Amino acid sequence: MKKHLSVIARLLAVVALISAAAWAAGSAPGQASLGNKNGACLACHKLSVLVGSVHGKLACSECHVIPAGGVTKDVPHAPKKDIPLVDCTARCHREDTRKLPGLSPSFYADSVHGQGYLKRGEKDVAKCWDCHGKHNIKPVQDPDSVVNRQNIPLVCSRCHENMTVVLKYNIHAESPYKEYIQSVHGKALVSKGLATFAAVCTDCHGVHNIQGIGQVHMQAKDPATCGKCHVLIFDEYKDSIHGQQALKGNIDVPLCVDCHGEHKVAPVRDAAAPTAKRNIPDTCSGCHARPEIMKKYGVPADRIQTFIDSFHGIAIGLGDKAEASCTDCHGVHDIRAAIDPQSMVHSTNIPKTCGQPNCHPNMPEKIAKAKIHRESLFKPSGTPYYINKILLWALIVVVAFTIVWFLFELVSRRRPTKPS
Repeated sequence: MKKHLSVIARLLAVVALISAAAWAAGSAPGQASLGNKNGACLACHKLSVLVGSVHGKLACSECHVIPAGGVTKDVPHAPKKDIPLVDCTARCHREDTRKLPGLSPSFYADSVHGQGYLKRGEKDVAKCWDCHGKHNIKPVQDPDSVVNRQNIPLVCSRCHENMTVVLKYNIHAESPYKEYIQSVHGKALVSKGLATFAAVCTDCHGVHNIQGIGQVHMQAKDPATCGKCHVLIFDEYKDSIHGQQALKGNIDVPLCVDCHGEHKVAPVRDAAAPTAKRNIPDTCSGCHARPEIMKKYGVPADRIQTFIDSFHGIAIGLGDKAEASCTDCHGVHDIRAAIDPQSMVHSTNIPKTCGQPNCHPNMPEKIAKAKIHRESLFKPSGTPYYINKILLWALIVVVAFTIVWFLFELVSRRRPTKPS
């Protein structure tokens, strides 16, 4: 009986030793669920993070594909031999490169990153694992995921705040993340934690189909992109003189980013915002002070200067927040041509526009129809022309009198006085 127990004890000891060896080779803490298929790899590569990854149940060789006849068929592989780079789209995340009617390609291979890596062989452009992680990939909905909405700006900043990368690829935005976190979008994400509400990089630029600045109709500048969140504003804009032309592909007209900025979008109440009342004339001048564009569309090129010289413009320049600026008269997102009956500056609507409660209520129609954009140097401007002339002649008289008086005093002081 003792002999049998001794044999059984020896067998149990052997089983225990075998189990311990198997555990040491492929079942490090937290890795038991990976099974024996990765045991040989994990004996050297201690990747406990793989357990919580979405790829936790895959074999290493499913991503790190071993070429036929390669040295890696023998495990462990030769340390100095490189395993081929992972190709996420080879078998799993396949991308159909067919372009569907009416839809632009939405694939990595067509993106500015994919073009650089796959076609030009640039090693420092974003690849799948640069954004999603390597062995610790988590579902997008997981707050700990690298590509969860709240983490997207930081992920993009790894490259786009790197001046070596920015200069090498001539990226026009040097510090997009620093600008973004100061914007109305960034503050909503970072300060208020509104991850499901605030716009992040991928909402504007796309996910896998990010296009470069050279693209004529890139997603980040398309008003329809902003319209995904700002629905009512986009509905107004698309019917405006600017929106109608923009949606036809006219590159001369202003887009949302031209007026509001790109990464540093600020609320109107911010004094530094391009859409703050005092800054509106400067913002509009980006187009309306360019003779080549104004001539092309039959619009006078002096509209900015004549506004600045007007009573409203002078008051705005002096910091008066109550005075009318461009958008108070022409509209904001719903700007229309002056000949459009729905335009705020159409002849039939001027009394209503000027007679707003916070402007000139009960203004007589005759005064309401007076011209705002009048060039004071020419007679057709009427009263401003004559006022300008009177002030000019008054200045000449004062200067002339001052010169005569100065010369008289100078001569008088040099004249010798008679002794008393």
